Amino acid sequence: MATNQVEMRVNMRENTNRKSDQYGQLYPYLDRMGTINQRGLCEQIASSDTIYGRAVIEGVTTIFSKKIFENLAMGVAVQLNGIGTFYPTLKSRPGGVANVTEAKNLGADNIVEGIHVRFLPDSTDLDNITSKEFKKRCVLKLNMLETITTTEVGGKKVYKHTYVPIYEVDDTDPTPPEP
Repeated sequence: MATNQVEMRVNMRENTNRKSDQYGQLYPYLDRMGTINQRGLCEQIASSDTIYGRAVIEGVTTIFSKKIFENLAMGVAVQLNGIGTFYPTLKSRPGGVANVTEAKNLGADNIVEGIHVRFLPDSTDLDNITSKEFKKRCVLKLNMLETITTTEVGGKKVYKHTYVPIYEVDDTDPTPPEP
């Protein structure tokens, strides 16, 4: 049962890959409502039942994020209770290296192409936010049907995305709805 009454909007998109066995099938994707920045999140926290103002909360979260980065940069995973664990992984150069001598000659900067920060949701009984448990906490609502048409302009493919409220779509009517 969802405890949060804010809806997570779900759009549907048709698989347009003619080579796919699922060509023509509809698939869900999240209608992202934007991104909240640190200040906005701090304002939300400050407007909750707390004695701390936005400036204090923002100061703490600024130090908090710097410390998370410092630990990740040292190869230390950071576990946040009720949220999950952030941890770094390495992206190797293609093909790796043949042996230790080659590794020594190249050095770490030439062997490692990048460092990714990964996230593993908390899965303890009380704070389980794995995908299925997180879904139980959300209120999902179908929102829009997205159709994509392709035309060629000046030798380049141009994609047009059209959105129609999903509850205005009648699958039994062969006439497509007007956007």
